[in-house]
Amino acid sequence: MVFTVLIFSLLSWRSYALEMQINNNTSANNSDFFPQYQKTTTSINGFKVLLAIASTHEQKVKGLSGLEKLDENEGMLFLFNEPSKQGFWMNEMNFPIDIIWLDSNGSVSHIEKSLQPCKPFLACPVYNPQVDALYVIELKSGFSNDHSIKNGMMINFSLAR
Repeated sequence: MVFTVLIFSLLSWRSYALEMQINNNTSANNSDFFPQYQKTTTSINGFKVLLAIASTHEQKVKGLSGLEKLDENEGMLFLFNEPSKQGFWMNEMNFPIDIIWLDSNGSVSHIEKSLQPCKPFLACPVYNPQVDALYVIELKSGFSNDHSIKNGMMINFSLAR
């Protein structure tokens, strides 16, 4: 009887530990996060973020639209050919996000926080930076405040050439 209880306890603990490992598995290690996109990681004020790279026209147009949720350690990096005032909207989005525009040096040049998805049948606003940007990062709503993102701050990432 004691042996059976001990075996059951060990099996239950192993099952619990495996379940906790699965539940704590961040999507930074999850191949389901935009599997067809190239990815890069960055550290923003010490917080590691996995960025799906939107480099083609189709990827840039789609952005995060249609995605059901975005974890705090996930985002999308948009690459442009030359600095400009790229506008973004929240069409077909399912959750609010923060949008961060970066200049060609990776310095934050403009931030829009907690942008809400567009409502059906209403005009969908376009958000534009005040200055030219070469890169744009979309992150979970609240990220900019939670991680003290400010204009002039550097965000570094590596791009495969």
